[in-house]
Formats: sequence, C-alpha cells, structure tokens
Amino acid sequence: MKKLIAIGWMTVLLSGCSFLYGGGEEPMGDSSVVDVTSSEDTWEVAPFEGVTQDGSPISDESLEGEWWISKTVFTRCPTVCNTMTPNMKKLQDAIQDRDLPIRIVSFTVDPDFDTPERLEDYLEAYEGDGDTWDFVTGYSDEEIESYVDETYRASIAPLPEQDDIMHPTRFYLAGPDGHLVRMYSGDESFDLDDTIEDLEQVVTESSD
Repeated sequence: MKKLIAIGWMTVLLSGCSFLYGGGEEPMGDSSVVDVTSSEDTWEVAPFEGVTQDGSPISDESLEGEWWISKTVFTRCPTVCNTMTPNMKKLQDAIQDRDLPIRIVSFTVDPDFDTPERLEDYLEAYEGDGDTWDFVTGYSDEEIESYVDETYRASIAPLPEQDDIMHPTRFYLAGPDGHLVRMYSGDESFDLDDTIEDLEQVVTESSD
C-alpha cells in the first residue's frame, strides 16, 4: 500500500546512511513517496546546461513542457549507485510498460571523470534505454553542487577516505512547468509499486 506523506516543518536528519549518502536531505520517514507540492514554497528546477551520453546538449529549458524524473550518480561510485541505478532501470521498464510520457535524467556528480563516453558505457552496462534516459555531464563541480543545493535542497561532498562522493539518494519528479512535485526513495527503501502507481496518478491527473 502506498504511503504518501507531505512536507511540512521537517527537520534535517544527519545520521547513518542519510549522513553519508543522503546529502543532507529532509527525511522521508517510512514513506517511499513525498508530495513536494504541499511545501509552503515552490521547489523550482534551477537552471543547468550540460551534454548527454551521446554528446547532445541538454538544459532545464530543453526539458520544459515534459515530465522528467532525475537522480544523481557517478560511474565509479562504490556504494549507493549500485542500488539506485538498477532501481531506476526497473522504474524505466515500468514507465515504458505503462506508456507514461516521462523522461529520466541522471546527473553525474563526478563530471571531470564521467565523460559522455563513460556515461554511455555505464548506461549500456545496466541495459538502460538511452531514448528516454539521459546521463548528463559537461559542467563543473561547482555548478552541479549549486544545482543540487538549489533544486533538491541537498548537498554533494567528497568522501576521500572512502573513495566516494556524498550525494542525494532520491528520485525527483519535475513537471512540465519546471517545478518539483514528488520525491521518491531511490536506495534500498525504493518501492517500485508505490512509485509507479504514484507517477501514473500524477501524470494522468495533470492531463485531465
């Protein structure tokens, strides 16, 4: 059964994996789905520009008018990406099975290392469909840190002793107007049934 919670006055939880990999995100409690539209202020997608795994330009402006779900990632991630990316692949399959008009956008948090070629290899390794799944690079560390802070209200930080990078572990749904409307668990608490059910409801209701 889907548990949908709203954002009100939530405190930042910095403990366990939320500290190491959650990027300072607000806690989701025991829900895999969070309604961002209930927040007192609008969560807007910050401006960005980059290139995809096939070298095509992509930006917040090029995604205007589309539904898209995003996450952060990097190809040499030793930890949570190995859970998040397979979860996103499962979600892509479910989106395609239901013929939902939703793109997937994965932002690398290691842009100097993650070239378009490496991102293409990474996508192929997980058997993702590049027609509706973009992996994005082509910006500076400072630019992706600012984007994550402004859009996801989370943070990125190197963890050199672990050869890792702290980054958000959630999936974020943006609407055609460039506003975030949902957050979904993307790591071990990911719930495919709850997530795809909510995605279908949100997109379908918007077209009525």
